[in-house]
Amino acid sequence: MNGNINDSNDGAVMTNTTQSNRYTCYANEEQLSTAVVMALADITGGDPGNIGVPLYDVIDPDALDNLFSDKHDGSPRTGGKVVFTILNYEVTVQSYGEIVIQELE
Repeated sequence: MNGNINDSNDGAVMTNTTQSNRYTCYANEEQLSTAVVMALADITGGDPGNIGVPLYDVIDPDALDNLFSDKHDGSPRTGGKVVFTILNYEVTVQSYGEIVIQELE
């Protein structure tokens, strides 16, 4: 994915816990579904292998991984986001690499 705000390519590099929001970025090589699971595990304090509900029960991980991948001609996809709810959190994934996880009230 081009235009990722994580220039260091080391995964979840930015975290902000203000007002029950969590922000994270993912590396170009990292699968988006993996980054979401890792961020949820970080928030819940749990094991990434057992965050409470399988990601595939909420959203298709393969579709999520491919959503913002480069187009067939190699050009980047620009703009857009996906929002879904898992556990007691709303997850927003931006096309430029930001994952925002907000606890639902």
